[in-house]
Amino acid sequence: MTKNSVFFLTVCLISISCSGEPSPKTANSAPNANKSPVAATSPSISPTAPGVKIGEKVENLTEIDLSNGIPEGWQKLDPDPETPSGFEIAGGVFKLTIPTGKDLYGDNRTAPRLVKNVTGDFEFEARVKFSPKFDYQGAGLLIFRNDNNYVRLERGFGGVGGGESGIRFDRAEDENYDPLGTPEKFTTSAPVVNLKFRREGKIVTAMWREVGKENWLEVGRVSNTYPETVTIGLMGTNTGDRIIAEFSDVRLRPLKP
Repeated sequence: MTKNSVFFLTVCLISISCSGEPSPKTANSAPNANKSPVAATSPSISPTAPGVKIGEKVENLTEIDLSNGIPEGWQKLDPDPETPSGFEIAGGVFKLTIPTGKDLYGDNRTAPRLVKNVTGDFEFEARVKFSPKFDYQGAGLLIFRNDNNYVRLERGFGGVGGGESGIRFDRAEDENYDPLGTPEKFTTSAPVVNLKFRREGKIVTAMWREVGKENWLEVGRVSNTYPETVTIGLMGTNTGDRIIAEFSDVRLRPLKP
């Protein structure tokens, strides 16, 4: 190599070193520096969410197995893991321990639930052992489309629309929340009651009866625009002292044999 060649190569190296261009290794030293953070999400059970599995079509009377753990096809849902609810399923009873602050109203969507997707017409019933004392405490049945559209039937105390101890039937529809039946109208102090939802087409009927009584009493009925698949559930709410609800004799049945 001649002197001129060496001089030319040296000048080129100096020029590249001082050019100020970042090296490939340092150009993106933080791999996610220019990416928006991905929010943590929980699996959705809303029937309107993409990819939700079509629910079971109720064709036969089904006694829900509460003998040992969560029944097949059902899902535990406790939206507030910082204050966990107690789920115990054994001996034919679902025992739900509900801490304070659990609700399904306003901005609070933390009510613990045992849920399942169901398609078409059906009757859904359960025996509920519950002795609410504070406004508001409730335990019962749920038909759920999404966080803004659902109906709930509960043995409760107080709540929207007044009353103390009795049966409640509420509907949330988009921005509206309507007390369709309140403890003031359906008063009872019974610690154990039977609750039932009947879904027939677009009509949902809520019913209840005291244990030992033969006839069901209608609390109310309401029309809706829910899809064929909805989520049904057993749920509890509590804005008072810690309380326990027990569910048994849970049944799903078709409207036609």
